[in-house]
Amino acid sequence: MFRRISKQERERRAAKAELEAAMQAMRANENAFKEAQDPFYIEQLTYQHAALMCRCRALLRMLRSDGEES
Repeated sequence: MFRRISKQERERRAAKAELEAAMQAMRANENAFKEAQDPFYIEQLTYQHAALMCRCRALLRMLRSDGEES
């Protein structure tokens, strides 16, 4: 009745959830950037956006490599 989930599948699901959270944070960052007026806040949002992009790329790379191994 219950199917055991492998460690690899658990890690893949966790990575997908983290990717979704990062994408949601990126959308929030982009919306905040559109409304930002303060140059220091704009700079902070720019660095945050870059960090989120790097995290998304790393997660996508990891998920893609897991799919190729299967």
